[in-house]
Amino acid sequence: MRLAKLLTSTHHQQLEKTMTSKYKLYGNATDDFLFELVCKYNPSSLGHLLVQDSVLYNEIRQRKTLRARLSDARGWRRVVQDWESFQASDWIKLFEQFKSARELHDDYGAAYRAADNLGVWSEIKKSMVDSGKWSDQLYGMDGRRYDSRSELIVANWLHYSKIDYISHPKLQLKETSKPFRGDFKLPAVANIEVFMFPKDEVKHRADLPDWSDDYLITRQKKESHYQEEGLPFIAIEAEIYRQHGYKRYLAHIREQFANLYLPLCDPANFPIEYSQHQLGVKWGFEDFIDYAQANNINSISQFISDAQDLHKLIKIKGLAKEVRVKLDQLNNRRSIAYNKELRPIEDVRADCLRLGIIERSEYEHAHKKGLFPIDTPYSILQSYRVSWFEFINGRKIDDFWAWENAKQFVRSWGFKSKTEFAKHPKKGGDWDFIRKSPAAPSGGYPEWTSWPDFLGNVSHEEQQANKDKDESNNKLIVEFGSLDTAAAVTYLKKLGLENTSKLKEMTRLYAHLRNRPDWIKLRDMLAVRIPKVKTTLEAIEILIMEKCFYFSDFIAQRDSNPNLQRIPKHPDRLGKGIFELVRKTVGLPAHDVKIRSSLR
Repeated sequence: MRLAKLLTSTHHQQLEKTMTSKYKLYGNATDDFLFELVCKYNPSSLGHLLVQDSVLYNEIRQRKTLRARLSDARGWRRVVQDWESFQASDWIKLFEQFKSARELHDDYGAAYRAADNLGVWSEIKKSMVDSGKWSDQLYGMDGRRYDSRSELIVANWLHYSKIDYISHPKLQLKETSKPFRGDFKLPAVANIEVFMFPKDEVKHRADLPDWSDDYLITRQKKESHYQEEGLPFIAIEAEIYRQHGYKRYLAHIREQFANLYLPLCDPANFPIEYSQHQLGVKWGFEDFIDYAQANNINSISQFISDAQDLHKLIKIKGLAKEVRVKLDQLNNRRSIAYNKELRPIEDVRADCLRLGIIERSEYEHAHKKGLFPIDTPYSILQSYRVSWFEFINGRKIDDFWAWENAKQFVRSWGFKSKTEFAKHPKKGGDWDFIRKSPAAPSGGYPEWTSWPDFLGNVSHEEQQANKDKDESNNKLIVEFGSLDTAAAVTYLKKLGLENTSKLKEMTRLYAHLRNRPDWIKLRDMLAVRIPKVKTTLEAIEILIMEKCFYFSDFIAQRDSNPNLQRIPKHPDRLGKGIFELVRKTVGLPAHDVKIRSSLR
């Protein structure tokens, strides 16, 4: 809160804690306190104070003694003028000291009242507006004046959309002798009202103007009038523009107009937010350049910081590229190509071929020398999102030939072994279309069989053997597709593939298993070594726990039971007669193999 920073004394801090509203704080404060506060704001005029703190401004205007004291101390008091002797040139010279009619009215009320009483106010004000010296006057593109920026936006949007409308139509309210005026009327379509704030805003805002109560009464009367007369009515809330900005306000207007099916134009292509006499609205290319030179603006980006409204107008008018290039030329600077203005990549590639450019370094050197048009980028990768290889060759670096075409090409070279193939240089020409590691599980050919088959030096018997091996692998792949993780690990161990090193020898099966979502878990389980029992007693405990009392049961269950896998396939290695001891321990006949335990 800016006020808290300004109050430094203990008395001021206590006031801030006890008073939650600025109105109460300033209303109960002394003239000395307000005088000190204004000095800390350090405004150049009373109108400037309005921008800094409107509540404080309104409080000071009600205290004539304090206002006179500030005028004397701050140098705000003006000399008495002989207004009747003023000519038109004198009025214009005086008015030029103020940015707008509102500023003149607030800072120099005596001059405003004198011009109004003498009947020259309307003429002089129109002259200031037409000349562009009062650029903040809200005159729409239709030439009519509007009371707020939010109302101006609606008028301009209707104007550029070429929709017929009437500004400020008269409303015959029954309880008033003088007619109220609405905001807009679309003949035979609907009435439009741009309300400054909604009814419930009174509960949330502490900075409402003095006329807010009367305004809410007027709003209620208008709404009742439209309802009683049965007139179609659209309510647009200007508070959205104040709180959320221009784009959100446009979305709100479009939403309200949705049911009317009116063809609204694209606001990005028109100065919807601008007043008719605002600086730059009627300018062309040369006017923007002249303004830039007169105000030491050396680049298009400097417009953003020094003259943001003009920068928006430059974009709306479609002059951004022309202004940027011209300013670069005036300041001896090479223009940079923006993404929206880039040349087609095919044209840039054609220029490179014409100039004999193959390497990226050659392209960058030619770009620095200015051999390409302005809208040619320096970095191909950053601007077009393609690698240099893809740009200069017209294809991706991993755009390889299919398996049969690649195999046919490699066989034409007559390689005798894998080593001979690996030593051969494979860069440039058709070799760019051959995978560098054809047998690799990742990055190789999915159809890979063997090196002799790939190189073409394999016998008919070997080819048949490889074919049978492929069919066997296909069957295994289908079988593993229906197994869960534990079952797959058990099956792999049964096949003798007890670790990933052995599994990698079966290339296609290994590649298939790596694509499983549970591959990490499967690999870890395959790598786990189950600790073996070392004594007969440990083996007997496991057999009793798993209810395995006969050797035939042990053999049938061992492959699927990790606990039984701790016991050797031939338990007699730990000691003879283990199963007889197990049956004796649980009370089963030790030698009658036909009896099965009822405990199972």
